[in-house]
Amino acid sequence: MLRASERVMVFSLACYPEDSEDDHPYGPLEAKAGERKKDFYPYEIAVSRGPRSVEAEAAAACHLVQGDVEDLLLRLCAPDASGRVPTGACTGEEDWIAPVAMSATYNANATELARDLALSWVSLHHKESVSRIAGTSLSALHARVEAAPRGARVPMTGTSELTVSLSRETVLKALATPPAVLLDALEAAAVPDDAWRAAEPQARELVELRRQLEDEDAGEVPPAFWVDITTREHTRFLEEHAPFHVRRLPSGGVVLATHPYRTLWALWGDALFVLGLMS
Repeated sequence: MLRASERVMVFSLACYPEDSEDDHPYGPLEAKAGERKKDFYPYEIAVSRGPRSVEAEAAAACHLVQGDVEDLLLRLCAPDASGRVPTGACTGEEDWIAPVAMSATYNANATELARDLALSWVSLHHKESVSRIAGTSLSALHARVEAAPRGARVPMTGTSELTVSLSRETVLKALATPPAVLLDALEAAAVPDDAWRAAEPQARELVELRRQLEDEDAGEVPPAFWVDITTREHTRFLEEHAPFHVRRLPSGGVVLATHPYRTLWALWGDALFVLGLMS
């Protein structure tokens, strides 16, 4: 059972030894939730009679999914205090790609948070699968970035002209930045935008309505009907405005997460720009 939504989900786990990398570049451990991809995402939501809001409906759908994403990631990577899984990530895609292009990442040690950035750059610049190099030490990743030609860049999908690419120099500056400063900047960049804050009150009402409809002991509930939340308008709102979570774990680790329709690059890009590291 997923702890956030209390949904029961088919859950499978596969282990790929090193010699299977060429055939299955998924990662040492790969977990999948749901027999089909669409099982994980709610495709409709209950709304009350009256004016509808696509933004509020999308935000309510996000509430139903994002907690589950973080729950799954932590139950796989950090089921106890051992820290034996150093890093992991979650995506709505099929493969483990650059961490900044994923929707959630886990690092057992928050002081190595810049590993997400270095691992992404090395993977994109050298065209290597992340699963093959995910276990590389931070110092070794640093050395590979430093060995690249000056001015080398990799293309990124950003939300502004300031974040369309990532340079070698930016990664090196981030690696030289105190981890606490980097983490503080990511937390500051994770503040929800105006569009999300405007949709939030009605979204919480929709989440509460869903809870009442599913609660057999809730008594009389307002009249409601179900609406499709898989439209392009709903999806676009989540791609552009879904909030980011930066979770400092009691174990000393850290989780960065957003809705699976969005990527963490928007968060990283904003944080790096505020710190003056973008070049």
